[in-house]
This record gives sequence, C-alpha cells and structure tokens, in this order.
Amino acid sequence: MKSINVGIFNDMAIGRELGKKGTESDIIFHNRKEGDCIYTFMQPAEGKVVPKSQIACAVDAAVVSFESMTPELGETILLLDAAGVKSGVVIVHPGTDVKQVVEMTKGTTLESFVVRERVVPSIMETLSKTEPERDGSSGAAVIADHSFSVKGVGEVVLGFVRKGTLRKHDKLTLLPAGKEIVVRSIQMHDKDFDEAGPGSRVGVCVKGASVEEMRRGTALCAPGSCSQDSRITLSFSQNRFYSGGPREGAFHVTVGMQTVPVKVSGIGGGTLTLESEKPILHMPGDTFLLLDLNAQKVHLIGHGNAAS
Repeated sequence: MKSINVGIFNDMAIGRELGKKGTESDIIFHNRKEGDCIYTFMQPAEGKVVPKSQIACAVDAAVVSFESMTPELGETILLLDAAGVKSGVVIVHPGTDVKQVVEMTKGTTLESFVVRERVVPSIMETLSKTEPERDGSSGAAVIADHSFSVKGVGEVVLGFVRKGTLRKHDKLTLLPAGKEIVVRSIQMHDKDFDEAGPGSRVGVCVKGASVEEMRRGTALCAPGSCSQDSRITLSFSQNRFYSGGPREGAFHVTVGMQTVPVKVSGIGGGTLTLESEKPILHMPGDTFLLLDLNAQKVHLIGHGNAAS
C-alpha cells in the first residue's frame, strides 16, 4: 500500500475537499484512498508556527495557496524550504500575480512545485506523481502525533511509520519513557493490517504504556532506529530573513513531530549546540528547525542536521 503525506497551508477549506476529516487538534487531518494509495492531509488549525513546523517536518509534499500574499505565506515558504519539501502544488487563483509567485519561491524548494488552479482533480493528479524516498530496510520507528484510550480496546497511538516495517506483535521500545511495548493491532484507513510499511499513517493498539507516555513526538522504535540526546551539535544554516541571525539563549526546536525548549550555545564555524532538559528524539538525516516563538515577524532562525 503506497502512502503519500501532504501538508496543506493557507487554505482552511480545501482539506475537506481533498479528503475525509479525521483527527483534529492544533493539526487537522483529512484522509483519502484512491486505488492502492492512501493520502494523509495535514493542516494547522490556526496557522500557528509550531504545528506548521511539525507538519513541514513530517510531509512528503505540500499544497500551498497563494491567494493572499501575506507574511504568514512567506514564513510557510521558508519552513517548507528549510525542511526540504521539494514536491507539491502551488495554488493560484483568479487575479494571482504569477510573477510575484515566481519571485517569492525563487531559490527555494517551492521552485519545483507544480502551479495549478484550485481544482481538486488536477491537484490530486499532481500529488499522485509524488514518489517519496522510503527506508524500508531499517528497524521500525513510529513517530506519534496523537494518543487516546478506547474502552474495551486499550491504548491507541496514531502516528507515522518513519522507517522500516511495523508488524503486529512487534516488541518495541517507547522513547523517551524507555518502556517495552507490544503492538497488539495495526489499522490503516479504518482497516486491520498485519504490517505497515514506511510512510504509512497508522493507528496502533499497544500494550505496556499509558496515553500520557505516548504524546506527540514520542517514538515506538526497534533497537538502534532512533536516538535521544540532551545535547546536540548541529551543522547549521541560518535564515537570512531572521533579524540578527542565530544567538545564544532560550529558543525552541522542531524535529519530527516534537517541538521542545532548548538552550543555544557554541555558535560558530557553521555549527551551534542545543541543550534541553528532556532528551530530543531524532533519526539520521532529520532536519532540526530552530524557532524564536517570541519574534514579532519571522520565527524561523534557521535549520540544521546533527553533526557527525
């Protein structure tokens, strides 16, 4: 079963046109199945930077409306570019200045997006051509986005299989709690499966942990598939639009589906160091988005990867 995960930005109405509404919190999910492909659409409920950054780190492609040329649109472009999202659709509307679209996306990953009018079949046709890179050879790792209890069923975690293949009866480690959990059942698009490949959004009934221990950003993982560190040095690229550039102090970082407070230090030579009270979960190749949530305009300070 193929899975394509898509972020929706700057158009609150189109989600329900693209798929059936699912889980809703600060991130709204819509789901759609066409043939042997399952699409998961995610959009920030209120356009806030934290869920936007988490979506940018989780998706294979994005749908971005250019109906209103606002500062929020500009920041969306910067977040998707920093997260390395190279596939997607730029939606233009009657009266959209295409030259301005070209200028705003110049030098970013959105240059490779396909420009389409706001017509769902056309958007879906473009998204169907997305071919995400998947790691199916590593041990399984599931990143949680929601969790809840179901009476008569047990504890359920919703999330994405970031790599490997998740199988029924797998024994995995829940991080950062460090507990062993057992996969009791797997659902995708409301159907039971014995396994789910990389990229799949799954509902997993687990034994061995509580809902409180499986909040967004936690990981169910096979040995060695996920790391956790309270001190991480990043090779770092700053956002040229962020006033003053990176500096030492208290900020936040988004990696995977988690956003955590960090202390920034040791800036220089294209690197900086993050320290956190609680371990930060990450996998090889993950992009870290450094955020200034107190900024008046641009919140993205820059992005980086864990230095080897």
